[in-house]
Amino acid sequence: MSINSRASLWIFALIVSVMLLCIPASAVNADVTGEKLLNSQDEGVVVNYQVVVSGIPKQASVIEMNTDLIPVSENTLWTVETEGITLVDGDNSVNNQILRLSAEGGLPESVKVSVSGRVPVLTSIEVVDGVVVTTRQTQKTGYIYYSVKALDANGNMVGQASTETFSVTIPGEAQFMSRVNAITDTNLRVLAQDLYSKGLTDEANEVLKYAELPKESTMPFMTAIIIGIVLLVIGFAVGMFLGGIRAKNMQDYQSEY
Repeated sequence: MSINSRASLWIFALIVSVMLLCIPASAVNADVTGEKLLNSQDEGVVVNYQVVVSGIPKQASVIEMNTDLIPVSENTLWTVETEGITLVDGDNSVNNQILRLSAEGGLPESVKVSVSGRVPVLTSIEVVDGVVVTTRQTQKTGYIYYSVKALDANGNMVGQASTETFSVTIPGEAQFMSRVNAITDTNLRVLAQDLYSKGLTDEANEVLKYAELPKESTMPFMTAIIIGIVLLVIGFAVGMFLGGIRAKNMQDYQSEY
């Protein structure tokens, strides 16, 4: 073989190698076994599933998994079913929302992990001077069942992550909004929505019950009375609630300094 031929062959091999290096790695595969995961879950329910991670790139040294589910006392959040897997962050990491896995001699072709966790709770209830106030988180979508990605020895992601998300629903909220939308009296409808958004759920339901009663000819006058009374309750309850928060913040500030 002539020198020119060998040089051409060497250049061709170099070009092919560079092209192969430039091709992006595909996403890690994550397949859930058993029942299909729902697009939405009620707050606080426990979800159980098993995910099989495959298509792991050869250059990957760590598989990182994370979830927005919360561990429950009865089970660990993560249970690694595949033998020979090392928990990078120690045994206690099975209850962390981020789990990192490796294996001596390299990761296997697939890794099976069981997950058991509670859906985040969006509501919290406080009683202020006998008034029940419910606070609700605004984020209801984009929660993560799992997100799986492969990392190289330097901690850089190899390929793309595989992610499955869900939304969180508050039990009874859809039914409540359906009842609100059915109210023909505009003032009562707005009032019920306002009470609910301020966390006064019981008061909002009382307005709904009143609005659903058979109407009389004096309804506009009665409506005005009800609105006035309930608005006084709102002002008092919310004022006490916010005042309590401000007082607590001031006490915390004074205790620090």
